Amino acid sequence: MRLISKSITAALISCAVSAGWAANTIAPQNGNWIIADELGGKPGRGMGIDVQDGVFLMQLYNYNKDGSATFHMATGAVIDNKVDAPLKKYKDGPYFGSGRRDGVEAENAGNVKIEFTSRTTATIQLPGEEPKLMHRFNYESTPEDQWSDPAFVERWAMVAMDADGKPTSTFFADTAIGTQMAMVPNMAAGWPYKSSSKFTVHTLDLATPNKHGFMECEYLGSNMEFSCVGEQVDTSSGSSVRKPISLVMQRSIDDLQGTLTLDGSDTKVMGARVEQTAYAIEESKVVTRAYFRRNSLPEAGTWIISNEVTGKAGRGISLDLQKPVGSKHLLFMPIYNYDEKGNATFHIGMATHSPSAVNPSLPAIPVMKYKGGRYLGGPAQDGVEDVYVGPEQITFNTTATGLIQFPKEDPVNFKRFYFGIDQDRIDSLVGTWALVPHAGAVKHRILNLKKTASGVVEDKDAGYTCTVSYWLDLRFVCEPKTVTADQQRIRLGAGFYGAARAILGDGGSLPDSSPELTAIRITDAQGNLVQGGPLYPVDDEGNNPGNGEAAAPTAQIGTVTGAVEGGTVTLEGSGKAAAGKRLTYKWTLSAAPAGSEAQLKSADTISPSFVADKAGSYVITLVVNDGSKDSAAAKVTVTVMPKDGIRLLRDDDSAASGQALSWPYTGSSEISASVACVGACENTYKIAQYKLQVNGANYTIADLKATNLTSGSSVKASFEGLADGQVVTSDKPVSFALRSAYTNGKTVNLKFSFTIKETGEAFTYTSTFKTN
Repeated sequence: MRLISKSITAALISCAVSAGWAANTIAPQNGNWIIADELGGKPGRGMGIDVQDGVFLMQLYNYNKDGSATFHMATGAVIDNKVDAPLKKYKDGPYFGSGRRDGVEAENAGNVKIEFTSRTTATIQLPGEEPKLMHRFNYESTPEDQWSDPAFVERWAMVAMDADGKPTSTFFADTAIGTQMAMVPNMAAGWPYKSSSKFTVHTLDLATPNKHGFMECEYLGSNMEFSCVGEQVDTSSGSSVRKPISLVMQRSIDDLQGTLTLDGSDTKVMGARVEQTAYAIEESKVVTRAYFRRNSLPEAGTWIISNEVTGKAGRGISLDLQKPVGSKHLLFMPIYNYDEKGNATFHIGMATHSPSAVNPSLPAIPVMKYKGGRYLGGPAQDGVEDVYVGPEQITFNTTATGLIQFPKEDPVNFKRFYFGIDQDRIDSLVGTWALVPHAGAVKHRILNLKKTASGVVEDKDAGYTCTVSYWLDLRFVCEPKTVTADQQRIRLGAGFYGAARAILGDGGSLPDSSPELTAIRITDAQGNLVQGGPLYPVDDEGNNPGNGEAAAPTAQIGTVTGAVEGGTVTLEGSGKAAAGKRLTYKWTLSAAPAGSEAQLKSADTISPSFVADKAGSYVITLVVNDGSKDSAAAKVTVTVMPKDGIRLLRDDDSAASGQALSWPYTGSSEISASVACVGACENTYKIAQYKLQVNGANYTIADLKATNLTSGSSVKASFEGLADGQVVTSDKPVSFALRSAYTNGKTVNLKFSFTIKETGEAFTYTSTFKTN
């Protein structure tokens, strides 16, 4: 787009810096916006809004008094979340098929005044009109109580922030309904929500694959906010360490904000949606029906024709690609250009554009012209279709580049218009970046890049120096002071206001084989958050001014272990509420073993207790109240051991590790394993692992047998960590595994069994087993 020249951009940046745009606390979402009371399902007017490092650009499509389509544009600095800028019209620019034409200013309609109240909402006063509410045009049409399209698993690149808004670490969060998440290949063992129709979250860091968070979510009643509660399971030490984890989060299109609570400690997080995948079961196999990578989806905002940047007025595009629930991705793109008489006009292209790596759908996009809608200062009225201009074709190479063919024109390159920074200069990297690894063994990176007196951009603490270096679709290279396994070259693509692609290493002849990173720009050169501010409006107490209500509080109960018959069980609760709200607690003992007379003491405090007078399961619920609303009930089941007894527990890498199992125990499995290793290799395979835990008296293992039931097979089954006649004592729990020698492609049937001599309780496990 040539609607704003480089010289004007430089002046705006200088103005914004001198005015101190650091006072801004809100960075609006870039893309298409609409006036709230004009969203009626019929053609009307709207605006493309782009704010980059405090510099504001708005393109308004609307109408003249005679009903003809037109557009206006405003540019200025955002100061204290407000804009007051002249709204101008242009003429004599290029029309479809005209070739190069330079536009000139035609008129100044007066000033437009905008105040942003969140990243997705604002008030706007157009010339000759009263102030009105406007909001980001979100046409994904997600129902209020759904996080996203239930047919898809979404992957979010997440960044954890400290109290000062500085990034500290990164991870991924997968979100989906439980049944869809269960189909993810290589899903962490023991996914606990396989049958859940609720939305769930799986947190993971591919560089530390032994740590996973599992959560199930409830809608909090407004503003796409969900409360997710569950456990984090860490097996990096060889045993399962389990901690309570919760995430209160909300989203708008590709942006996520929230608070992660792990083991009682709160951390602010932000996220960018980087993948969408739809799985299905076909002929008893999991298949991928659709897969979208962030690099195939364009960054929302203003785009321009690459060879039309001349410093004079021209044409431009305000582009959005969103995925409505139950439908394919839909491209919406107002085109701000001119007619053959030189009058400013606009066209809109809107159609399916589904760049899936599986079954893509990229049809031609019909381009329409409209008439009869509302003019500045005029009464409310709907527009109608005027002229079908023709089809256009679009493909995207990266989040910031692509190829477009307008009606009556040849294909040309087009790109994201970065006017708040100069993307061709290394200075554009100044600020803080978070790099999220997509492959295991690759560490996350936080780069705090500064420009030195010598003009070099570097992070001295991290040991990286960055320069402009074009290589395929990647624009910059950051070199470590010393190349090591942990410190490697990083190549970055363009993407300053959304997630972008980066790779680790030199790339070589096959860049797609290089370890991939998602790059997210966190702060700009002045230290302002690039995605700062709430996604939806809140007042000082965390309330939603739109409906006068605060979101409901949330409750959480800590894990209880080691409960023994006759002992006192102490519970620990916690809750979250809007700022300024004080919580009260209400605990209920909702189920207990037959004959139990247990009662909760101090049931209105944060830490009640009860005497476990019977062995068995006790179910306790917690509801917190913030003075006006109850939370959804949090629930925990406490398993109490007999005073003298032996307990069998799962002891593996799954989310169910530590779960108490009932006597007599019968288990089974069907395993077909592919085994590969380098260096010293085990010569047996671990089929399952358990733990015996005793309270009171000692217990003896009897009749221990590991048998291969397959006729003619020499494959040997064995117990590891457990022997016939072994005594299990209360001071030393026993962890044991069921193992088998490799079968060399043969299928064998194995049986493992033992009894507890003193009680007669029996353990039986069978497995149909095969290895390469």
